[in-house]
Amino acid sequence: MEKILDKTTDYSGISSIYFKKLLREIIKIGNLDSDNLKILDFGCGQGVLKKLINTNNPKTKVINYDVIEKYSDVTNWRDEEFDVVVSNEVFHSFRSNKLEELLNEFREKNPNLEIIAGISKQSWLNNIGKIIFMEFDSHKFTILKPKEEMDILKKHLNILDHKSVWFLADIYRFNFKKT
Repeated sequence: MEKILDKTTDYSGISSIYFKKLLREIIKIGNLDSDNLKILDFGCGQGVLKKLINTNNPKTKVINYDVIEKYSDVTNWRDEEFDVVVSNEVFHSFRSNKLEELLNEFREKNPNLEIIAGISKQSWLNNIGKIIFMEFDSHKFTILKPKEEMDILKKHLNILDHKSVWFLADIYRFNFKKT
């Protein structure tokens, strides 16, 4: 049985500057404040992405889904329709075969889906930040290293756009490769 993660990103204090910057860049790269867009925030945590988007455009539908049920709008994301999946620093917590299964499920659900993924570099700079901000448990649930995560994503997906955020994380906009 997979362990359910009981810790989510805390959007308070000084580290919130970094995490909110990531979310603003995710919104930009995915053009996520467009009217009538349906977004699945997969691994939504406290739902900050939804709050940011809906503050500027309440016509954009954001569906929060997280393994921590109290954060989710729905019990099963598979029952929902969506155009875009956002997964910010979540895929690293999957085993490689489970991430591949998830990507295949997303493709079956909507082969025209776009996926916006935030990927921490988990570099020496990130490690310095963990010490400065006393976030010693950051990356505790990492199963896939960033390169392993990207190798799986690139196997299934085309990179449409990319943005680096302060040398700490990368944000990618993907779509599925044609089979």
